[in-house]
Amino acid sequence: MSNQKAVPPVVAGGFAARPAFTTLDKVEHLRSVDLFSQASVEELYRLATIAREVGFPAQWVIFQETDIADAFYIVDRGLVECVSKAGEVRGVIGPGEVFGLYSALTRESRQARAAALEKTVAISIAAEDLFSLLSNNMEIVVSMFKHFVKKLGGGARA
Repeated sequence: MSNQKAVPPVVAGGFAARPAFTTLDKVEHLRSVDLFSQASVEELYRLATIAREVGFPAQWVIFQETDIADAFYIVDRGLVECVSKAGEVRGVIGPGEVFGLYSALTRESRQARAAALEKTVAISIAAEDLFSLLSNNMEIVVSMFKHFVKKLGGGARA
């Protein structure tokens, strides 16, 4: 696993321009993410209680390819680049976008290296916390399931 850990935004040399997210801020941010677009306000609140704000300085390696996935991230501000071991850029992730989700859900190793291209603030949800929450909240499971069906189905209807 990567030796680098997330740097709290308020610690990284004046990194944060404002205080950490409140639970309400997290709910609003989660609501804007497509993955949770089908979730109710109550479900978003439950998710917000397990989410935490993390900050990464520019060029910070968030995780390496083959690291065991322990969390996924939703970018609030900044940019994150995901690159395969072969050096292929798999994507540049910006505000409102999710990265690291599939490996976290499958509990498999990462399939790409992720690094902050610039100062980045994200919401992190630990995989274990997510699974614990999902095991007791079928409504969130259903809302996530709807998202994946829509994404995989490409809008086609049978």
